[in-house]
Amino acid sequence: MEYSNLINIGYAISLYLILFSTLMSVLELSSTPNHYFNFIYPKINTISLNKRKWLKIHKLQVISLLFTGTFFFLNMEVLFKIFFLSLTALTLYSYINRTAGKDGADQLRILALLSFSLCFLLDTNFEKIVALGFLGAQVVLGYTTSGIAKLLSPYWRKGNVLHLIFGTYSYGIPKIAKYIKAFPKIERFMSHSAIFIMLAVPITFFIPNQYAILFALAGIFIFHFGTAVLMGLNDFLYTFPLAYPGIILLHGLMHNYITI
Repeated sequence: MEYSNLINIGYAISLYLILFSTLMSVLELSSTPNHYFNFIYPKINTISLNKRKWLKIHKLQVISLLFTGTFFFLNMEVLFKIFFLSLTALTLYSYINRTAGKDGADQLRILALLSFSLCFLLDTNFEKIVALGFLGAQVVLGYTTSGIAKLLSPYWRKGNVLHLIFGTYSYGIPKIAKYIKAFPKIERFMSHSAIFIMLAVPITFFIPNQYAILFALAGIFIFHFGTAVLMGLNDFLYTFPLAYPGIILLHGLMHNYITI
């Protein structure tokens, strides 16, 4: 397959994952019970006004992302970029004004929207390379720092931290917390596996074999699936994979099986 086709496919995958991630985030925020709106968006005094305002913004986000995806599919470049920029502005406004519910997935989504938008200023082919490469580098760095932080933590190395995490109100499932606490070998295996899987991405990134990085990305995706099921971290599952085409692109450029 030609290099330009690979870039176009990777760009399309990343773009549609950005749109899907944004859609899921908007739907989750829109389903927030009334009494939480004033907590998440506190800049308007009354809850009713707060809810009406932010539901309107969420509707505009959904409309923008649907038109963005449609015009991209139809190859209508100008209209695609207009609605993508609109989606970026609305999502950034929502993110800035939120005081709760922000995490690494939200940050990556904002980075993705901004990097794609800024790269519209570049030449068509170069914009795709820069946008994908930037996101790929960000996620490799993120997995590296997270893996090293866990490796340096005595609690993660001892493998006795997961039952405490699962025992919390925000990320907890009491039955699982009790189970893994009762079986410390399983808890230790899960803790060490998390460290290994995260560090596998940066390690295989420097190994020339293409299958090594693909297996590492498959492993970290399974990890995200597990945290979505066990901890409710759904946003990470459908946000972080948007950077995987960029990781593969950078790996190919570094090891010369993809050339510009």
